[in-house]
Amino acid sequence: MATSEFNAGPVNVRSIEHLLIISLRHLPEASDSLATALQAAGLAGTPGPGQVLGQSPWALWISPSEVILLAYNQMQANAAKAALADSPLACAVDQSDALLALDLRGPQLDDLLLRLIDSRSLPGVPGSAVRVRLADIAVILIRQKPDRLWLLVERPQSHYLTNWLKHAGTAL
Repeated sequence: MATSEFNAGPVNVRSIEHLLIISLRHLPEASDSLATALQAAGLAGTPGPGQVLGQSPWALWISPSEVILLAYNQMQANAAKAALADSPLACAVDQSDALLALDLRGPQLDDLLLRLIDSRSLPGVPGSAVRVRLADIAVILIRQKPDRLWLLVERPQSHYLTNWLKHAGTAL
């Protein structure tokens, strides 16, 4: 597992504690159910491609059939899950134990990431998110500010990812 905080060259990386990560999956016919679940969590509307909505909780578009809900408040996450509990065409899957969330900060953040991903894949605008291959593993990048982003990675891959971040950081 990745350490709770380390430096990848000039970029500070730390684990985000107590962040709830809920995958909201739906068939096209259940878009109203998705909107209801997000509303139950306190969000207005649904995100479009590459978009992040909200400020705790957050909803980010992953694909036409998946939105990720990020929340610190258990009641918001539970409300979204409950809203989809009886839907035959949608479901909520708690990924909090399966995914590690990292907060990356620093003025050379983009320089670090461009050593590990395709330059066209980097989310440049705050409030945007993408699923990309970083060091040949799938991750989700969420741009918070120009010098800050969140990275979601499967926990079994976190040690490998940590080593790549440190390695790429030494070249900066």
